Amino acid sequence: DQAGCRMLQRKLDEGSTEVVAAIFGEVLNHCAELMMDPFGNYFCQKLMETCSVQQLQLILDKVSGALVKISLNMHGARAVQKLIDVVRNTPHVPRLVAALEGAVVSLTKDPNGNHVVQRCLEALPVEAHAFIFRAV
Repeated sequence: DQAGCRMLQRKLDEGSTEVVAAIFGEVLNHCAELMMDPFGNYFCQKLMETCSVQQLQLILDKVSGALVKISLNMHGARAVQKLIDVVRNTPHVPRLVAALEGAVVSLTKDPNGNHVVQRCLEALPVEAHAFIFRAV
């Protein structure tokens, strides 16, 4: 619910590494559904901003299979855009690209998915753009 998500976001802001790790451990298995939730997507965005590179890898591991579906969702697209922003300077860019690669055309035809493709072009390193150009 909205109040719970806001409370958890405050805890992430105020919290130590241990608090962040505890919250992360509890919600990791629910990331895909939270990313598509009207309130949970804001929490996921805050969590991704707070995560370590290793934790981002775990998030990608959990959501990669559903990343296209999440990208097509109004709330999920926002969370995926945040994921793109936080992953862009990590070694996990190829993993993100692989999760979206087969669906570029369907993403570009969808208003929410199109924002995700645009964010890839804006935020990812130039060498990561090839998967988009190959598809269109």
